[in-house]
Amino acid sequence: MIAHMRTNLVLNDELVREAMRLSAGRSKRAVVEEALRTYVAVKSGERAREAYRDRLRRIAGRLRDLKLRERPSDVLRADRDRR
Repeated sequence: MIAHMRTNLVLNDELVREAMRLSAGRSKRAVVEEALRTYVAVKSGERAREAYRDRLRRIAGRLRDLKLRERPSDVLRADRDRR
């Protein structure tokens, strides 16, 4: 279900003009919607990357004392060369 919220905003005119110049949208509403979609996408990506970095740190912590017979780069290189 899509809900719409009607609101009044006081926006910086210069910023709106610049956004409209750069946007595919031709109305202020379209520009604001595009800006909100972009903001949500950027913030979602930031959170996903931070969660990924956290997982990598946890894995690195668990593997810190693990002794390997071969360097990971050597294993990857050998796998690549086999193809």
